[in-house]
Amino acid sequence: MKKRSVRSSIVIRKNRLKRRSGKILREVVLTVSIVIATGLVGLGMVYSYNVILCSDYFTLKDTTVRGTDRLSEGEVLQLSGITGTTNILTVDMNRMVTGIKTNPWVRDVRMGRELPNRLVIEIEERRPVALISHEQHIYLLDEEGTIFKNLDNGDRVDLPVMTGFSESGVLDEQLLRGAMDLLDYLSRQAGYPSMENISEIRGDHLYGYSLYTVDHRFFVLGFGDYDKKFSRLRTILFDLTAKHLSLSPLLVDLTDPGRVIVRHGGAAGRERGDGRKRTDI
Repeated sequence: MKKRSVRSSIVIRKNRLKRRSGKILREVVLTVSIVIATGLVGLGMVYSYNVILCSDYFTLKDTTVRGTDRLSEGEVLQLSGITGTTNILTVDMNRMVTGIKTNPWVRDVRMGRELPNRLVIEIEERRPVALISHEQHIYLLDEEGTIFKNLDNGDRVDLPVMTGFSESGVLDEQLLRGAMDLLDYLSRQAGYPSMENISEIRGDHLYGYSLYTVDHRFFVLGFGDYDKKFSRLRTILFDLTAKHLSLSPLLVDLTDPGRVIVRHGGAAGRERGDGRKRTDI
């Protein structure tokens, strides 16, 4: 009985070893197969990628530029660095956006691919709302209050000039923010004076804001309460017209809308207290 037991144990062990060896062999074969298959897939992808890169099918053939007014399509393409051999799949759009944004008129750029061979560039240009005198130069100011470029001879603008906002080369940021609120108000109101009437906006941290118009009128506004002040101004202009009094040149101090000071006729000047004829209303 003992001999049979020993023999049986040996046989069982041999069978176990065979089964384990078979299992290990199958796992090795499976692993090797997976590695080979992965390598073949990788080689196939590399080959396909190279074919795509060399294919004329994805070569950029059409670029559409939208949203430009100040810039031409040619200027945008030159800034982007696009060439005739550009592959639309590998084009570096971040680099192109950075290149286009070097132009001061460009506020933002959006780009997109339209496969197989078309690129779309959306430009958002800055909208100048005024000129500003700063450091003995005249600059363009956008609607966010950002000085974005020096005024050049080629710039097509007809905008009011903002003065008094820079002292010793330093901008008064708080005073400038208030002026931007005034510009926004003027652009939205329907009555006189409109933005087209204004030639200069003067800022003063003590006396507030003053407007000079193209028809030689000077309005001292102070700070805020513009609805009441401009309503009072229109009433005063109507009364002066009805009385056949001179409206140009004219000075109207609206700092206190309850007690408006008017100087009209040839003596009305640009400074507070200047003038020959004065009317308190």
